[in-house]
Amino acid sequence: MSAAVCPYCRAAIEPDEEQAVCPGCGTPHHADCFEENGGCTVFGCSAAPPAEPKLSIGAPDLDQTGMAAAPFAPSTPVPPPPLPGSTGAPPPPLPGQPAPPAAPEPPPMFSSLGYGPSHPTPIPVPAPRYNFPPPEWAIDPALPRKNRSAYIVLGVLLGGFGVHSFYAGSIKKGFFQLGITLLTFGLAGFMVWIWAIIDICTITTDHDGIPFRN
Repeated sequence: MSAAVCPYCRAAIEPDEEQAVCPGCGTPHHADCFEENGGCTVFGCSAAPPAEPKLSIGAPDLDQTGMAAAPFAPSTPVPPPPLPGSTGAPPPPLPGQPAPPAAPEPPPMFSSLGYGPSHPTPIPVPAPRYNFPPPEWAIDPALPRKNRSAYIVLGVLLGGFGVHSFYAGSIKKGFFQLGITLLTFGLAGFMVWIWAIIDICTITTDHDGIPFRN
């Protein structure tokens, strides 16, 4: 069987501890807790201690204690009124003394971007445009251009010897293809011919970048 819990201190009441049972609701308490609270701790019990009376302060009490004064004081001191006959401007400097420096103008309270002084908006500078010159074949239509039909025929018939590359102006590539066929005594000529078929299907310009003429 679990021990009872004192509702005042929330601790278990051991069998060897002195306890006090509320005469109103029968709730067990520690004897010290019941005495310290002045009665039962259970809310609404008839044996609970009476509630303390609330303190109320009216307007006459506030006037007598001086608490009804204005709660806020002005944040900035009010300058005294100017003397009769004066314009409110600072007095002129005495002869032989330098004039006092003029007070700087205060920055504007608001700006186009929010609070604080205004800042000039930078003018965007357009990025320079680079006009690249057109290729030579577009400038001079009369420039000699290689025939694509001849390039295809040379690649199909003599592609194993790199003749189509020589015709397009790729001299190094042509010598490389020719050297593979000659050094292998024609054994790798079929591979070079497949290479030539790929060239005639994908290449549309000569070695200088000028498109073939149809």
